[in-house]
Amino acid sequence: MKDNNHFPSLFSFSLIPFALSGLTIAIAGTHSSGTMAQADYGIEEVTVTARKREENLQQTPVSITAIGGDAISDSAIGSITEIESLSPNLNFTVGTGGGSSSVNAFIRGVGEFDFLLTKDPAVGLYIDGVYMARTFGANMELADIERIEVLRGPQGTLFGKNTIGGAINVVTRKPDDTISYSLEVTRGSHGYRAANAYFQLPLSETLSASLSTIVKKSDGWQQRPGGDAGDDDVSAGRLRLAWTPSEFFESQLSIDAVHQRQNSYPNAMLAWNDNAIFALLQNALLEPCCTPTKDIDGSGAASTQLLRDDLDGSGINWINEWALDTVTVKSVTAYREMEALFGRDGDNSALNYAGDVHDQNHRQFSQELQLSSAAFDEKMQWTAGLYYFSETTRDQTRLVTAEGLHGALAALPQPLLFPGEAIAFDLTVDFDNRQQSDSLAAFFHSSYAFDEQWSLTAGARYTQEEKTFEQSATRIASGLPLLLPDISADNPFATPGEACSDLTPDGSYRCTQQWYEFSPKLGLEYQLNPELMLYSHVSRGFRSGGFNGRPTSISEVAEYDPETLTGYELGLKSQWLDNRLRLNGGLFLNKYRDQQVVIISASETGISAITENAGRSTMQGLELELSALPSANLEISAGLAYLDAHYDEWHDDTGDHSDRDFEYAPDLSGNLAMRYSWQFDSGSSLVLRGSGAYKGETYLDATNTEQLHAPGHTLWDSSLKYYSADSRWEIGLHGKNLGDKRVLNAGFSALDAFGFVEGSYNAPRRVLLSVKYLVE
Repeated sequence: MKDNNHFPSLFSFSLIPFALSGLTIAIAGTHSSGTMAQADYGIEEVTVTARKREENLQQTPVSITAIGGDAISDSAIGSITEIESLSPNLNFTVGTGGGSSSVNAFIRGVGEFDFLLTKDPAVGLYIDGVYMARTFGANMELADIERIEVLRGPQGTLFGKNTIGGAINVVTRKPDDTISYSLEVTRGSHGYRAANAYFQLPLSETLSASLSTIVKKSDGWQQRPGGDAGDDDVSAGRLRLAWTPSEFFESQLSIDAVHQRQNSYPNAMLAWNDNAIFALLQNALLEPCCTPTKDIDGSGAASTQLLRDDLDGSGINWINEWALDTVTVKSVTAYREMEALFGRDGDNSALNYAGDVHDQNHRQFSQELQLSSAAFDEKMQWTAGLYYFSETTRDQTRLVTAEGLHGALAALPQPLLFPGEAIAFDLTVDFDNRQQSDSLAAFFHSSYAFDEQWSLTAGARYTQEEKTFEQSATRIASGLPLLLPDISADNPFATPGEACSDLTPDGSYRCTQQWYEFSPKLGLEYQLNPELMLYSHVSRGFRSGGFNGRPTSISEVAEYDPETLTGYELGLKSQWLDNRLRLNGGLFLNKYRDQQVVIISASETGISAITENAGRSTMQGLELELSALPSANLEISAGLAYLDAHYDEWHDDTGDHSDRDFEYAPDLSGNLAMRYSWQFDSGSSLVLRGSGAYKGETYLDATNTEQLHAPGHTLWDSSLKYYSADSRWEIGLHGKNLGDKRVLNAGFSALDAFGFVEGSYNAPRRVLLSVKYLVE
């Protein structure tokens, strides 16, 4: 169990002049290229769309961190996953399949690390209002981002399914009727080089266009025979058109694409157990394996079959908005597709002892229709809508398990083996998985102002969803199906679950299930004065149910139910000292039911990783965010988060797990950033920014494996940027992970069956130099 006494370690990182060392959250403050006049400065107003309409951040009764484009530029953020250092209670982890382009987010301890097509994310990612169903390919490069909104707590009413932990809303820059362009080139550690360009121009009086592109490459930071890991080889682009033929109608069309050819994400073997069943057989019959990694910047993994991380994706998003007499109508139509080939070598040795490679093909279509208006002399603001979503995904997987072991066992003389025993160890398997999901929802959300101080928020969403999953799995060496009738004495009549059909002779089956969910929200707000708003609400969200995608016996061919979370929150939004101090915060209590957890167990016939519904869980905590401008030259921003997440009730066939800690849920986390600017007589300026992000000790799996226990740590970044007098040139020097702190950020344990525990670490210290030319 984790030690809850984190405060001594939090306040003793080093001798720094701030009590809350290591806290960072982006604020929208002074202009990025200089300082404001001493007599007139303040924190800029931030506009967000957390309630499907544009509102002032300080008037929105939702726990939000809004990260603007200037903060992204100052911090040299290159991907969505890097914003975890800018928002309280937000954590990202690397997907378990070896891909580096996935977004696996956890908010307030709620999230999903598994990439399998049968598992849905628990934190929804939206780009320009479009839901990204699959986490692979979702880590879009940030070439033209206007802002990123991190919404904490269940967002089921307005955003729908799979936002049980929260939502990340990415808003890209809309072209206007001005000519502007920029080009930025960056060089850095490990052969890093990147070019980022943005062009915007009016094509006519009513039509404007923008084009953003990025290309980045690097050599990688983990050496291995199969190709160095941690490398970059990505190119992406987005074309956007904005057409406004009249004041009553606007149309926006966005087309994006990404091309990636990289090696799989770096990982390392953390522990090895020679007494595990497969390890004993491997060492006795084949080449001995394996040795834990001594240097996390090196690996023995050599399989070019497994060590891949390729991706091609594209999408189109069409938004139309009509301003009628009393109602605004908005349509969001989107289509996305993605093809990915990625893998991992779990044992990190030159042998193909344990690993997997996935060939994924994904298509999704969504259509949302929104109606919004005001009523009762504009005291009531309401939004209603219909939403349709459909996705088709296919995953062809090769699971490598002690390759060659079946042949070695089969060659042994009888009666050393019982009949069929060699087949039982023929576990290098080809899977063919297909899933079709269709979802239809209707929602309504309103806010009613009783007077200038009190207002009421109410909303609800009803969702109908259907999923169909098909699987066939074949053992490579024998050509036999993976799943055969189980006639053991312990389970003589094992059959698939009620939603699944019987196995066919080739070992395939089909599962179909429907679910219906109701997600309400009710809140009350009190505007005490122009500087302070208090709010409270209760809301509910749900995550889709599904089917076990990794069955190793017929009894594991079954469905699991949706999970639901009811969140209670008390919050405040405040702004003081002539708009030079902003303090937002909140207390929350979440009640989690039917939580989906992955249970990993081992036996003499292999390893089982199935998803089941745990009983009940509770998450409670607080968040504080501070933005301050002590002077026109100095900006300070900070965030602090406390989280108590525990299982109230979780029992299954493997035991009582009610005392386990949540994965990816540090008790204490926080961040601090300082930005100081100098204005020179020539008109040029210099900006220095330093930040640190602290994360408390964290378990990286649901079973709380000790080898996957990351200690509390702080990561430090800094940047120094020069702005020319005409604001056209920017030169930046950026340092990432200045202390070269290396910590686990993901992992997987198969210690009892295969004998190893693997884990992934963050990147080492990096230094980047950027030069940017822009005209606005």
